[in-house]
Amino acid sequence: MKTVGRGKVERIKAVFCFDENLTAPVQAAAASLTDSCVRASCHCEIHCVCTQKAGWVEEKLRQAVVRRDPESVLFMHCIENPYADSYEVRGISAGTYLRLALPGLLPDTDKILYLDADILIRDSLLELWETPLSGMAFAAVKGAVNLSDKWEWNSRRDYWHMLEGQKGSYINAGVTLLNLSKLRRLNLKKTWDELARRKLYYQDQDILNITCKGAIRFLPPKYNRLAYMPKEEYHLFVEQGLCTEEEYVQAMEAPVIIHYAGDKPWNRYDTNLGSLWWEYVNSQPDLTCLFDEKKARRYHGPTLFGRALGKVKRILGGEK
Repeated sequence: MKTVGRGKVERIKAVFCFDENLTAPVQAAAASLTDSCVRASCHCEIHCVCTQKAGWVEEKLRQAVVRRDPESVLFMHCIENPYADSYEVRGISAGTYLRLALPGLLPDTDKILYLDADILIRDSLLELWETPLSGMAFAAVKGAVNLSDKWEWNSRRDYWHMLEGQKGSYINAGVTLLNLSKLRRLNLKKTWDELARRKLYYQDQDILNITCKGAIRFLPPKYNRLAYMPKEEYHLFVEQGLCTEEEYVQAMEAPVIIHYAGDKPWNRYDTNLGSLWWEYVNSQPDLTCLFDEKKARRYHGPTLFGRALGKVKRILGGEK
């Protein structure tokens, strides 16, 4: 980690994009960001880009940030979602496309750290924030889509040819250090708007991978530890050359960011690594009231019939 000079204050600029479905989880994510990153010489500048229906959470978010660090600041951007009519799939709403508006929405910001709302930050992000981005559109962690079986399955999709040659380089977009100045120079808005209307299974994540291939810096997996993958499955990243053994061990033993991309711990307590999320939330008096732990403990996923029906629907829909 780069040493911050005496008297110099570093400010990590981060952004969350969400709609009314994630107003509670984003409070927990923003709180964990502030708790983990703030030091005497490091504070946060947090931007929240949300739909109008989610705007009511502004004061609660501001309180969550300032209560933890009066020197950190929150900027709220409540907008009409320009991608409201975009393709929705896997239960993920069109709110996910809001990140595509960032280059134009934040014209005076050159670099920002995008974070999904379904994360838990457990350590400082200063080293991540200081990652060089010269010539790159963004930095991110390689995703599970690169694994051979998943790539083969996805290759059946009618648009997958647009990702030709990118196996091993496809990123999960839940944590992305965005070079906004570079993205503005690439002038991708029209292309992004067109792709958002297509039925891309991974939605805006596909869009970023398709349009920025060759301009992505890869981060170690500790910055985006996918909770839904158990350790033994995660080791496939090493076996298939997606990360080193050392990087794998770091991600398993000391993940900096846990990403609950599958089941959400606030809905299902027994999701993998969910107890860590609840441990943090229960340690914060201002967060415990936002979630129903008893309900989450009772829910163990869909019934056998529900799982079977869901599997049939996914197969018919070309999902995996």
